[in-house]
Amino acid sequence: MLPTAGPTLFDADRGAAATPPGYPGGDVRLDVVRAGKHVVLTVRPPYTQDAEPSEILEYTGPSSPPRSLGRAWSAAPAADGEGVWLIRQDGPDDCRLQHVSFAGGELGRGQSASCRTQVRTETKHGLLITINAGAAESTDALIEPATARTVRQAPRILGAAGDWLLLDGLTDLTLVDLRDNSSQKLSRPSIGPAPTVVPSREGAIWAVDFANPTYRNTSTQVRDIWLLRPDGPTWDHSPGMPFVTEHLNRGGGFGWSAAGDLVLADRVLAAWHPGEPQWRLSQTALPAGNWSGFAVLP
Repeated sequence: MLPTAGPTLFDADRGAAATPPGYPGGDVRLDVVRAGKHVVLTVRPPYTQDAEPSEILEYTGPSSPPRSLGRAWSAAPAADGEGVWLIRQDGPDDCRLQHVSFAGGELGRGQSASCRTQVRTETKHGLLITINAGAAESTDALIEPATARTVRQAPRILGAAGDWLLLDGLTDLTLVDLRDNSSQKLSRPSIGPAPTVVPSREGAIWAVDFANPTYRNTSTQVRDIWLLRPDGPTWDHSPGMPFVTEHLNRGGGFGWSAAGDLVLADRVLAAWHPGEPQWRLSQTALPAGNWSGFAVLP
């Protein structure tokens, strides 16, 4: 699913296959995230100065309208894949962290939280959040959502999955094993800004994109995807990387399929199973526009 306005179900062979009904269109921005076999969309205003809690929608099928989960500042998939965590707003400076089940609705009122908290993803070790999101003094933390106890805190946690956290540093990365709280420094295999990290569905392989929107201080955009296996730890370079692109900030993204393929949206849709010699490319161009990110179904 591509978060165009409205969302597009895109098939690698056939191109745009359907536009589910009942979604907002026009001058809005959609974010999309997969939660288990479910898909959740966040409807945001197009301009940051118009910030307000967003409508959270659950995708219900290609020919049916979405189901509203209410309004929230941010949404993140629950670890069991059967719900989401939301930052709800009850008053001007009164927000709370709430767990919502796709099948059962709201699971209690939740815990008090800052309205500037961004929820990101839940693992068996806790919920990854950003504190003071959008501010210069923001920091990341893994917390127990029921008690808000901090499990681990760092200036920037790039990703969390399984038993692992990946932390960003000035010149290197740090891999944290949450089973014993040990840590190990990792050399960056590629230079550039802080990478984007997307763990595979079972968490055994992490796709790490050392993308650079200003390569060598020019307007050239470069994508450079590596695979990190935390239990090694080892790095592997995906085929054809790095390459020049125009789709880092719009019309692009990457994620994992249920079959263990890494799926990349960059002008066309491409898939690669680790170990294969090259990417498999679709024959149909992706829709143009300012959308970014996608969710692989199922």
